[in-house]
Amino acid sequence: MFVFTDGPSVVSIDKSGRLNLSATDTCSDPCFFFLGADTDFKVTANSDNVRISTFAFDKPAQLCGAYSINQLKPFSPSEHKFTTLPVNDTLSRTVDSIVHLYEARLRCSNILLMKLQEIFFVISAYYTSEDLGRLLAPLLRKEIDFKEFVTQNFLRCDTVQDLADLRGENIRQFKKEFSEAFNVPPYTWMLQQKAKFIDERLADPTVPFSEIVEDFRFSSPSHFTVFCRRQFNMTPTQRRRMLIRDEAQKRAAERCARHPNILEK
Repeated sequence: MFVFTDGPSVVSIDKSGRLNLSATDTCSDPCFFFLGADTDFKVTANSDNVRISTFAFDKPAQLCGAYSINQLKPFSPSEHKFTTLPVNDTLSRTVDSIVHLYEARLRCSNILLMKLQEIFFVISAYYTSEDLGRLLAPLLRKEIDFKEFVTQNFLRCDTVQDLADLRGENIRQFKKEFSEAFNVPPYTWMLQQKAKFIDERLADPTVPFSEIVEDFRFSSPSHFTVFCRRQFNMTPTQRRRMLIRDEAQKRAAERCARHPNILEK
């Protein structure tokens, strides 16, 4: 995060890199903005008296108390557009207090971490969710992009290692990123999601078991049966019968709801 104060001055930001932000933006008043770690950039200011404060951090879990950064996902644009926000008096004073600590060489890591949390407290209090969603889009999009990759590709992979290799990440980093995004271990999630897709196929009586075995790359029909016993506590045949019965009962209940007087007559 970059905070420009002691202006006004014209700040130009040339951006490029993986996010494909190739443009120049200017702000003539004290402002702040965020750039993701995977963005190359060059920042220039046309005034000698401008002060640039930079803050590097991993994704903050909480903006304030129970205000999670995940609550901003609905406000994050599908395509990240570079955003600057004006520095208000409260944020300016907060940054001034951090600069004062640095200049006085009072650089306790615990205190500075608390001051960083104070910054997020201030911006969550004084700026709208729409503004923050645009500002922190690189953080939010990173997690959203990861989830999109997983949901679009996990059926192509038999193991977590296969999925990590497809992502181009080592298995340790991938598992860490996965747990942060889904709040569940990757292998457990993959089995649960695979079971949901198989359930959809089992619910269709026209789909033969052999087709499911082939499509989901089970090594044999017995392997498929073992999977169903572990996930559903049933054989494939038992699961299909239950799903078909449940669907028939659901439709019957819907018909009764639409025509409540039929049975009475």
